[in-house]
Amino acid sequence: MSDIIHLLPDSVANQIAAGEVVQRPASVVKELLENAIDAGATDITIKIVDAGRTLIQITDNGKGMSETDVRMAFERHATSKIRSAEDIFSITSMGFRGEALASIAAVAHVEVKTRRPEDDCGTRLVIKASEVESQEPVSCAVGTSFVVKNLFYNIPARRKFLKSNQTEQKMIFNEIYQVALAHCNVAFTIYTDENLFAKYPVAHLKQRIGTLFGRKLETQLLPIEGQTSIVAIHGFVGTPEMTKKYSYLQYLFVNNRFFRQKSFQAAIMRAYQNLISPKDYPPFFVFFEINPAHIDVNIHPTKTEIKFVEEYNIAQLLEASVKHTLGKNNVVPSLDFSDEVNYSDLFAITTGNNVKLPALDINPHYNPFESVRSTAPSSVAGGKPSFPMTHKQSTTNWEQLFDAAPRQAEIPVQQTFLSALNSADSAPLQESGMCMQIQKKYILTQGKTGLMLIDIKRAHSRILYEKFLAQLQSTKQLSQRTIVPIRMETSAHEMSVLQEILPQLAELGFEIEHFGNTTFIIHGMPADVDTAQAEQIIHQCIAEYEEGKSLNARERIALALAQSAALYRNPTMQNDEMQIFIAQLFQCSEHNLSADGKRAVVLLDYAELFKKFNS
Repeated sequence: MSDIIHLLPDSVANQIAAGEVVQRPASVVKELLENAIDAGATDITIKIVDAGRTLIQITDNGKGMSETDVRMAFERHATSKIRSAEDIFSITSMGFRGEALASIAAVAHVEVKTRRPEDDCGTRLVIKASEVESQEPVSCAVGTSFVVKNLFYNIPARRKFLKSNQTEQKMIFNEIYQVALAHCNVAFTIYTDENLFAKYPVAHLKQRIGTLFGRKLETQLLPIEGQTSIVAIHGFVGTPEMTKKYSYLQYLFVNNRFFRQKSFQAAIMRAYQNLISPKDYPPFFVFFEINPAHIDVNIHPTKTEIKFVEEYNIAQLLEASVKHTLGKNNVVPSLDFSDEVNYSDLFAITTGNNVKLPALDINPHYNPFESVRSTAPSSVAGGKPSFPMTHKQSTTNWEQLFDAAPRQAEIPVQQTFLSALNSADSAPLQESGMCMQIQKKYILTQGKTGLMLIDIKRAHSRILYEKFLAQLQSTKQLSQRTIVPIRMETSAHEMSVLQEILPQLAELGFEIEHFGNTTFIIHGMPADVDTAQAEQIIHQCIAEYEEGKSLNARERIALALAQSAALYRNPTMQNDEMQIFIAQLFQCSEHNLSADGKRAVVLLDYAELFKKFNS
């Protein structure tokens, strides 16, 4: 019987390693940027074509490599950062495993040009599927230029599972932001599909945050600081007004390396307790400086998860630092008792004066629940009219004014809607039609088997969701033009999402023009959307769209817009308006649930209510 265990060829082993290290184009960008930072670059140019599928080029002005080093860099486990096993626990640089370049070269066409300052000419190396095709001297600038073409060309299955260009490009930007935030002393220039996308010059951290995510966020950042013998903390957190429905504006760095840590994120969220909604996320950019021997950065292939020796104590310090910052900047509401009030000025009453209570006229015969008020007595016991009708004409027999006009059945408007509802099994309403609005949040009305309590905002989101979904499946809707075009600034992340959904938004009646880079101009909105809330609604629409990953594109657009356009502040509604609102709700296919699946209607059974009086 022959032996069955054998060594894998290097090309196959590299492809397997690439499965862990190179998951998508963003992984290539991350590894090449980290190499450029480790090489001491102060100026990095990034070029992306076809969201990284066709081309990724990273050019830096770092120290470059020699002819031998550039060849060795593509060997597995080749690195300049580790000499012994002990070095793993004192890592201060970015990349160190020595797998990235070998893995990239196994699944793409790679060309490298590099030159050191002391060399007269550089070296050009071309590798295809781990095989070196050529190596020759070349004239080039000091530094290194990596060109990665046709990613996953030899692994069609991996290429097939890549997402849309917008999604892949968004992930590339996320990797760029992580490096750009951690290294504000480095300038970045970004090109997408041969067009200049953005330039991020050398700046302070707060300025870099504003450049990446908008000047509005920059003005709402609060500095935090904290230091012990274990760790030093610094960075910025956002005010409660800058909270978002998504958490992508939350960045943690340890020794200038981006990482994710649930315990640290939870510590910051606890600091905002009672200041923001539990479903909102405050932006934060927090940096930890710690002895490398107290952390382990080698527990994850992408090095985004890190173990801390003193994790609990660091989380406590982080929470205290954020709370201190929020309190120091008067973010936490407080009462000011410094001003003395002279209460005697409030009551100008002197001794000996008789206080006369104001007269109050009431009509004891008035019944607010009568649908048609009968002729009520015009006076009370005192002989004074309770509702004077001076300078008004009599309203008796007003129906005669409309005798000449064609009339429909003499049914009140509210009863017409209720009749339409009662004709369907899904609308168990009583014909009395009386409704009551509670705290401007709920509508209470009678049903056949009990009282129905309707959440106005959730019900409105259901009505809008089904309307927008129907519109997306039909023809393009008309829009209402804004009086003045609205200029909207987005982050690059929001820009990529908005560009992805612009065609569907146009079908709903949005008129949005890409004005360049991360700026958009709003020219029109659907008739159901308040133009005064246009910018806020679109920002929230982007956030809601990101959350609905399990739905198809049209459903996500309809859900996002319905959630963001649903009533923010419920107005005071008259009885007829509530009846129309209820009619629209019960015409929906899922009238009991909001657009995002939460309960919108609660039935309070009469039998259960009446039992309360028997106890």
